[in-house]
Amino acid sequence: MRLLLAVTLAAMCVIKPISAALFNAHDFTLNNGMRVVVIENHKAPIVKHMVWYKVGAVDEIRGKGGVAHLLEHLMFRGTQKVKDGEFNRLMNEMGAESNAFTSYDVTAYHQLADVTKLEALMALEADRMRYLAFDQKAFAAEQKIVFQERQQVVENNPAAAFNEKMNEMLWGSSPYGQPITGQNDEIKALTYDDARDFYNLYYSPNNAILVLSGDIDAITAKNLAEKYYGVLPTSKVVRDEPEEMKQSFIAGLQMSLPNIQTPKTVWQYLLPKSSNLIVSPYAYLVLAEYLGGGETSALYRDLVEQQRVMADVTVNFSYIARGNSIFRLSAVPNDADDFNAEQLASSLKKAIENAVTDLTDNKLAQVKRKMTADLVYVNDNPSTAANWVGFMLAVGWSIDDVENYADNVKKVTLSEVMKAYASLKDYAKVEGWLLPQQQKDLVK
Repeated sequence: MRLLLAVTLAAMCVIKPISAALFNAHDFTLNNGMRVVVIENHKAPIVKHMVWYKVGAVDEIRGKGGVAHLLEHLMFRGTQKVKDGEFNRLMNEMGAESNAFTSYDVTAYHQLADVTKLEALMALEADRMRYLAFDQKAFAAEQKIVFQERQQVVENNPAAAFNEKMNEMLWGSSPYGQPITGQNDEIKALTYDDARDFYNLYYSPNNAILVLSGDIDAITAKNLAEKYYGVLPTSKVVRDEPEEMKQSFIAGLQMSLPNIQTPKTVWQYLLPKSSNLIVSPYAYLVLAEYLGGGETSALYRDLVEQQRVMADVTVNFSYIARGNSIFRLSAVPNDADDFNAEQLASSLKKAIENAVTDLTDNKLAQVKRKMTADLVYVNDNPSTAANWVGFMLAVGWSIDDVENYADNVKKVTLSEVMKAYASLKDYAKVEGWLLPQQQKDLVK
């Protein structure tokens, strides 16, 4: 009788795990359109609770830069039920690690706590999803904090200023070329109504994804999600997708700034959206891993260990975005006091060409084995799992894409990697040098 009851209950439940999967996630949608993903991990009695809003800095109106980030701050103020300042106090009382972040594509709010606190976390997070209440005084206080934050993180950090300029040159008129924080004058010009309008436009259950990772089963998660999030009213969310930039140029940037101790060169390529690449995005991921994915990579061994002209070199490919993808190389010269930028750039280009020429099926297999081996423990940390799954889903990837990541890496062929490399020359590229101020004349 117990077995029959268990089978009947299982048949009634619409939550289905993905087979042969990386996370074995359970994925379902509430009646109000909110998506819920559950990643079970019963190794410790903790849970990661994340709410991902499918909105970020790219959704801001031109001239209103920084409003998405400012609203993130305001979300920690009061609601119609919770007084201003109580949210953080309650989080501390529960022993929960609580924070949030704003990116170009998404905004996420997250807590890590003992699983016994999950229901309370859900109640608080659901409340501020639709019933945020902040007054002019709270707005002014957070606006000042956000402005000061930019001074500390960007204005007083020359590396950040360099990265912003690189993005501006690469992206041109795209909102991805503007800083997530907003410019100083934009932050100062933001109004209470700007923040309130942004909240009303985008903060709705039908524009959000709830990810629960840790010591929670799918049935319990579904019941709690329906109780707290499923009763929230929806709103009409109109969100334009960022226009894909189609540019082909090579530009150079040199910035000589105070407080920079070591020169650095950065190359950035603006590639199409991941869905429009000439080959699978996994081919670019494998290419980046092979060239500069750590101390076993081809460029590291050549330029750092053998030639000793570089102290470090890394390559990565960013494709989890609603807009274009980015292929990026970063290198630090070994001799910071006496170096020739032109020679180092030439050495980099030659080393890349040699590495690609030397790539064989056997070497490719080794790279893919390393990449998939690194995934063995990805589900051990609830925070890592929730971040990975949430970010990919929030920018438009499917649950199958998430779960089949390892298989997609394994499918990459040598021919695809070669095509990925060959395609780089067809896309916009910015070659930048960040230099100590006294070395401003070393790059022509």
